[in-house]
Amino acid sequence: MAGLKLTLASIADPLYALAPAEFTAARNAAAREVKDSADLELAARVQELKKPSPAAWAVNLLARERADELEQLAELGETMREAQEELDRAQLADLTRQRRALVNALAREASGLASDARHNLTATVVEEVAKTLQAALNDPAAAAAVRSGRLVRGLEATGIEPVDLTDAVAAPEASMLSAPRPAAERKAVRDLAVVRAAKEAEKKADEAKLEVRGIERSISDVETRRSRLESRLADLEEQVAALEDELRESDRDLRALGRDRDRASRRSSDLRAEADRLRE
Repeated sequence: MAGLKLTLASIADPLYALAPAEFTAARNAAAREVKDSADLELAARVQELKKPSPAAWAVNLLARERADELEQLAELGETMREAQEELDRAQLADLTRQRRALVNALAREASGLASDARHNLTATVVEEVAKTLQAALNDPAAAAAVRSGRLVRGLEATGIEPVDLTDAVAAPEASMLSAPRPAAERKAVRDLAVVRAAKEAEKKADEAKLEVRGIERSISDVETRRSRLESRLADLEEQVAALEDELRESDRDLRALGRDRDRASRRSSDLRAEADRLRE
């Protein structure tokens, strides 16, 4: 670092680009190096830099690898605020759909970048990333914090209140908002966001179509099985009807045999009585 004008931001930038497991050791080494240069105040501030949360680390990845897309997010937020001021409900509804599509797409992108860096994100962390991106949409200061690449913790928008950025960014003094883009450039960004949202909608439509096909195949399988069961049921019903006929015939035979037995029993009694009378 000799010969360079050191600032907290210039030291923090490469630290927050590291994998989470590498952060603490690299920060401590940087603090020692600054201390050796006799800048004790800066060394103390470097030592106080906090390790980013998993969600903040993933958003920092986006800031480095997908800066243009985060810029689109900030521009979309500015456009939404303009539409709210103008009470343009139709535009707001369209922008809301774009916002949802862009936030979800960027959250998935962050998850993919993290996987490429061999650091898989849990569903909870991906949700926190999405909340942070949503906060960036709602608040220009939060958008600047997200684009800084030095986010320490996740952000969350609460209603219309400004996003709480307390201890959210390392070296926050260097995370100033950039000047607003010209109207023509904002329109180009909005158009790009519309194209991205349309592609996202087409992707979801294709996924839904595949799901419908799968369900239709399942319906066909169930209908085929039902048809077989109905055929089997018809066969069983025929067998039951035949057995019931046999049961009725057995009942008739039992009644006839019962009558024959009673007649034979009476005849036996009569003959025995006759034999006894003849012996007497």
